[in-house]
Amino acid sequence: MDLALLQLPMVLFTTLVPMASGAFIGLAVAFLTTRFSKEHLERIDRWTLLPLAILAVGYIASFVALSSPQYALSLFQGIDIAPLSFVGIAGMLFVALAVVYWIIAMTGNLPERPRKVFSSVVGVASLLLALSMGVMYMGSAVLTWNSALVPLGIMGFAVAGGVPLGALVIGLGGGLPEARASRFPAVALIVALIGTIVSIFAVSAQLLFAQSAFSAYVAGGEVLPGSWVYLIISIAGFVAMLATLRSTLMPGGRTAAALGRTAGAAAAIPLRDREDVDIDAPVGIRSAVPLLVAGNAAVLIGIFVARMMFYALQF
Repeated sequence: MDLALLQLPMVLFTTLVPMASGAFIGLAVAFLTTRFSKEHLERIDRWTLLPLAILAVGYIASFVALSSPQYALSLFQGIDIAPLSFVGIAGMLFVALAVVYWIIAMTGNLPERPRKVFSSVVGVASLLLALSMGVMYMGSAVLTWNSALVPLGIMGFAVAGGVPLGALVIGLGGGLPEARASRFPAVALIVALIGTIVSIFAVSAQLLFAQSAFSAYVAGGEVLPGSWVYLIISIAGFVAMLATLRSTLMPGGRTAAALGRTAGAAAAIPLRDREDVDIDAPVGIRSAVPLLVAGNAAVLIGIFVARMMFYALQF
């Protein structure tokens, strides 16, 4: 892990930026499936600053890594490093879209339909940013990085890490009761599950590839001592996230289909009188946010360990 520790700022960059940008995928899913009250939308928009702040921390880490003025300048001017230029362009595009979206939303000038379209565009831009980060490493001379598994894995991180972060923003904004009564739980869990499967597949396949390539040079050697322990820790983080996400979005074991069928009629019924929201469920509204925080922490650890493995698997 010495190589990974030497590149810790880039580990943080490739951990925080996909997860923070992917939060807009979770928000887009919420807006496409749920009709929130005006009061909750205002609070959700204020809490959208959270993923933007995490995004800023990630970019600060990248600036620390790219501390050489000439290297940083070439990133934005596209001089001799096209993959890095792709990351710069995709990053600036996403940041611009996300900030403009947030500003318009904060002014209260974002009606329901434009909000759905705009949030979806920002979500797609987050996937483009994740793709560009992976393509950057594919152009490297490092054998274990020159693989399509790299962008696939980072895109998986954006989805698997972004959906629970988006759900946390919804919870902090007070929109969880409305979200639970819509199709959001079903869609969010499916999207998060897809991101988790893609992430675990990419990380596991890259580890197997690195081990087989290393064994060809050093018979019986291990490319990263304890690698399978790190892999298990990473997988556990993703699984814990899915478990907490299901517990908070589907309290009391209610199925997503049941929640979705009641969404239309529920909008006109007070929360206390609605049968589709279980007030006495094991995971209530108040306890849901801390559980979502725990789920986000778990997937953050899972992604971080996966990125540490990535930087350690280079030869």
